[in-house]
Amino acid sequence: MARSSKDNPSVALVRDFSNPISLTWEGKVFGISNPTVGTEIVGQTSFANTLATFSLRNLGSKAMVPLYALLGQAGPVAGGVIVVSVQTLDTDQFTSGTQVTVRNRNQRNSDGSSVLAFHTATLPTFTTGNANQVFAREVFQTVSAANADNTINAFGYPGICVVRPTGAIHIYTDAAITGPSWSFSITWAELEV
Repeated sequence: MARSSKDNPSVALVRDFSNPISLTWEGKVFGISNPTVGTEIVGQTSFANTLATFSLRNLGSKAMVPLYALLGQAGPVAGGVIVVSVQTLDTDQFTSGTQVTVRNRNQRNSDGSSVLAFHTATLPTFTTGNANQVFAREVFQTVSAANADNTINAFGYPGICVVRPTGAIHIYTDAAITGPSWSFSITWAELEV
Protein backbone atom coordinates (compact mmCIF):
# COMPACT_ATOMS: atom_id res chain seq x y z
CA MET A 1 0.00 0.00 0.00
CA ALA A 2 1.39 3.39 -0.95
CA ARG A 3 2.06 5.96 1.74
CA SER A 4 0.12 9.19 1.78
CA SER A 5 1.65 12.57 2.54
CA LYS A 6 -0.88 12.68 5.37
CA ASP A 7 1.10 9.90 7.07
CA ASN A 8 3.96 12.29 7.79
CA PRO A 9 3.71 14.02 11.14
CA SER A 10 3.89 17.79 10.98
CA VAL A 11 7.24 19.19 12.07
CA ALA A 12 7.53 22.71 13.43
CA LEU A 13 9.90 25.01 11.59
CA VAL A 14 13.04 25.42 13.68
CA ARG A 15 15.15 28.52 13.21
CA ASP A 16 18.68 29.27 14.41
CA PHE A 17 18.12 32.65 16.06
CA SER A 18 21.80 33.03 16.98
CA ASN A 19 22.53 33.54 13.27
CA PRO A 20 19.73 35.69 11.84
CA ILE A 21 21.33 36.29 8.43
CA SER A 22 18.86 34.09 6.55
CA LEU A 23 15.95 35.86 8.28
CA THR A 24 17.46 39.20 7.25
CA TRP A 25 17.69 38.04 3.61
CA GLU A 26 14.02 37.04 3.80
CA GLY A 27 13.12 40.56 5.03
CA LYS A 28 11.85 39.30 8.38
CA VAL A 29 14.29 41.18 10.65
CA PHE A 30 13.51 44.69 11.89
CA GLY A 31 15.19 47.07 14.27
CA ILE A 32 15.59 50.46 15.88
CA SER A 33 18.52 52.54 17.01
CA ASN A 34 19.14 56.04 18.38
CA PRO A 35 17.00 58.51 16.43
CA THR A 36 19.81 61.09 16.57
CA VAL A 37 23.46 60.02 16.50
CA GLY A 38 25.17 61.11 19.70
CA THR A 39 21.91 61.62 21.60
CA GLU A 40 21.30 58.87 24.15
CA ILE A 41 18.07 57.66 25.73
CA VAL A 42 17.99 58.04 29.53
CA GLY A 43 16.62 55.34 31.83
CA GLN A 44 14.98 55.80 35.22
CA THR A 45 16.40 56.39 38.71
CA SER A 46 14.27 53.62 40.20
CA PHE A 47 12.20 50.75 38.81
CA ALA A 48 8.53 51.38 38.11
CA ASN A 49 6.29 49.10 36.00
CA THR A 50 4.74 52.22 34.51
CA LEU A 51 8.04 53.67 33.15
CA ALA A 52 9.74 51.63 30.44
CA THR A 53 12.96 52.78 28.80
CA PHE A 54 11.88 50.96 25.60
CA SER A 55 8.47 49.61 24.59
CA LEU A 56 7.87 47.35 21.58
CA ARG A 57 4.20 46.81 20.72
CA ASN A 58 3.36 43.85 18.45
CA LEU A 59 0.19 45.09 16.78
CA GLY A 60 0.20 42.73 13.78
CA SER A 61 -0.63 39.09 13.18
CA LYS A 62 2.96 37.76 13.29
CA ALA A 63 4.98 36.47 16.20
CA MET A 64 7.79 38.78 17.34
CA VAL A 65 11.04 37.02 18.29
CA PRO A 66 13.54 39.27 20.12
CA LEU A 67 17.08 38.84 18.74
CA TYR A 68 19.34 41.53 20.22
CA ALA A 69 18.91 44.58 22.43
CA LEU A 70 22.41 46.00 22.55
CA LEU A 71 22.57 48.82 25.08
CA GLY A 72 25.80 50.81 25.27
CA GLN A 73 26.18 52.88 28.44
CA ALA A 74 27.30 56.37 27.50
CA GLY A 75 29.41 57.33 30.50
CA PRO A 76 29.27 56.90 34.26
CA VAL A 77 26.20 56.86 36.47
CA ALA A 78 25.89 57.74 40.11
CA GLY A 79 24.53 54.82 42.06
CA GLY A 80 27.01 52.10 41.14
CA VAL A 81 24.61 49.46 39.76
CA ILE A 82 22.43 49.54 36.66
CA VAL A 83 19.45 47.19 36.74
CA VAL A 84 18.06 45.92 33.43
CA SER A 85 14.84 43.91 33.27
CA VAL A 86 12.67 42.76 30.39
CA GLN A 87 8.97 41.90 30.59
CA THR A 88 6.55 40.58 28.02
CA LEU A 89 2.83 41.27 28.04
CA ASP A 90 0.25 38.84 26.70
CA THR A 91 -1.99 41.79 25.83
CA ASP A 92 -0.37 45.11 24.98
CA GLN A 93 -0.82 47.92 27.50
CA PHE A 94 0.54 51.34 26.56
CA THR A 95 -0.17 55.00 27.33
CA SER A 96 2.45 57.18 25.62
CA GLY A 97 6.08 57.50 24.55
CA THR A 98 8.41 58.92 21.91
CA GLN A 99 8.06 56.82 18.76
CA VAL A 100 11.20 55.49 17.08
CA THR A 101 11.23 54.64 13.35
CA VAL A 102 11.37 50.87 12.75
CA ARG A 103 13.42 49.78 9.75
CA ASN A 104 13.64 46.53 7.85
CA ARG A 105 17.24 45.29 8.26
CA ASN A 106 17.17 44.22 4.60
CA GLN A 107 17.19 47.64 2.96
CA ARG A 108 16.09 46.18 -0.39
CA ASN A 109 12.95 44.75 1.18
CA SER A 110 9.88 46.98 1.32
CA ASP A 111 7.98 44.92 3.91
CA GLY A 112 7.02 47.08 6.85
CA SER A 113 7.00 46.06 10.48
CA SER A 114 3.83 45.42 12.45
CA VAL A 115 5.70 46.42 15.63
CA LEU A 116 5.62 49.98 16.92
CA ALA A 117 8.64 51.04 18.99
CA PHE A 118 8.90 53.77 21.60
CA HIS A 119 11.44 55.05 24.08
CA THR A 120 10.78 56.72 27.42
CA ALA A 121 7.35 55.12 27.53
CA THR A 122 4.61 55.64 30.09
CA LEU A 123 2.47 52.60 30.75
CA PRO A 124 -0.76 52.03 32.69
CA THR A 125 -0.85 49.85 35.78
CA PHE A 126 -0.76 46.35 34.33
CA THR A 127 -3.68 43.97 34.54
CA THR A 128 -2.80 41.29 37.11
CA GLY A 129 -1.07 38.32 35.46
CA ASN A 130 -0.49 40.10 32.14
CA ALA A 131 3.25 40.84 32.58
CA ASN A 132 5.93 38.14 32.65
CA GLN A 133 9.57 38.87 33.44
CA VAL A 134 11.85 37.09 30.96
CA PHE A 135 15.27 38.58 31.75
CA ALA A 136 16.99 40.53 34.52
CA ARG A 137 20.57 41.64 35.00
CA GLU A 138 22.60 43.96 37.20
CA VAL A 139 25.62 45.75 35.75
CA PHE A 140 28.19 47.34 38.03
CA GLN A 141 29.05 50.86 36.98
CA THR A 142 31.52 53.03 38.87
CA VAL A 143 30.72 56.68 39.50
CA SER A 144 34.04 58.01 38.20
CA ALA A 145 34.35 56.16 34.89
CA ALA A 146 32.37 54.04 32.45
CA ASN A 147 32.88 50.27 32.46
CA ALA A 148 35.49 49.02 30.00
CA ASP A 149 32.85 46.64 28.61
CA ASN A 150 29.75 48.75 28.85
CA THR A 151 27.57 47.14 26.17
CA ILE A 152 25.03 44.53 27.23
CA ASN A 153 22.37 42.49 25.45
CA ALA A 154 19.16 43.19 27.36
CA PHE A 155 17.48 40.19 25.70
CA GLY A 156 20.07 37.83 27.19
CA TYR A 157 20.26 35.71 24.06
CA PRO A 158 18.47 35.58 20.69
CA GLY A 159 15.05 33.95 20.81
CA ILE A 160 14.71 34.45 24.59
CA CYS A 161 10.93 34.48 24.15
CA VAL A 162 8.19 34.91 21.57
CA VAL A 163 5.83 37.87 21.79
CA ARG A 164 2.39 36.95 20.57
CA PRO A 165 0.35 39.11 18.21
CA THR A 166 -1.25 41.99 20.18
CA GLY A 167 1.37 41.53 22.91
CA ALA A 168 4.33 43.69 23.88
CA ILE A 169 7.84 43.65 25.31
CA HIS A 170 9.18 46.32 27.64
CA ILE A 171 12.81 46.98 28.59
CA TYR A 172 13.39 48.75 31.89
CA THR A 173 16.72 50.29 32.94
CA ASP A 174 17.38 52.10 36.16
CA ALA A 175 20.21 53.22 38.43
CA ALA A 176 19.88 55.04 41.73
CA ILE A 177 20.53 58.80 41.72
CA THR A 178 21.28 59.09 37.96
CA GLY A 179 19.40 57.20 35.26
CA PRO A 180 21.68 55.43 32.76
CA SER A 181 22.09 56.89 29.25
CA TRP A 182 22.00 54.44 26.33
CA SER A 183 23.10 54.21 22.75
CA PHE A 184 21.06 51.28 21.48
CA SER A 185 20.38 48.84 18.69
CA ILE A 186 17.32 46.63 19.20
CA THR A 187 16.53 43.91 16.65
CA TRP A 188 13.77 41.32 16.30
CA ALA A 189 12.29 38.92 13.75
CA GLU A 190 8.63 38.83 12.70
CA LEU A 191 7.43 35.36 11.74
CA GLU A 192 4.14 33.85 10.63
CA VAL A 193 2.25 32.00 13.36
